[in-house]
Amino acid sequence: MQRVTDLLIRCYEYDVAVFSEPWMYWPLLLPAWAYLVFFLIKWTVLTTPLWLPLRLIARGFRRDSST
Repeated sequence: MQRVTDLLIRCYEYDVAVFSEPWMYWPLLLPAWAYLVFFLIKWTVLTTPLWLPLRLIARGFRRDSST
């Protein structure tokens, strides 16, 4: 678990460094918007082992309205 946490921290630090670059904001914020989309997809995939089990457990407790 420590290795996973270290990987997530390193990835987040890298993303913050990329967002801190001035060239991301010069040409009409286009690189920043593109990287933001990539950032959201990347973090959805990276954190899937954290949120997916919780979502599946919550879905199990939800009542099925079709029955």
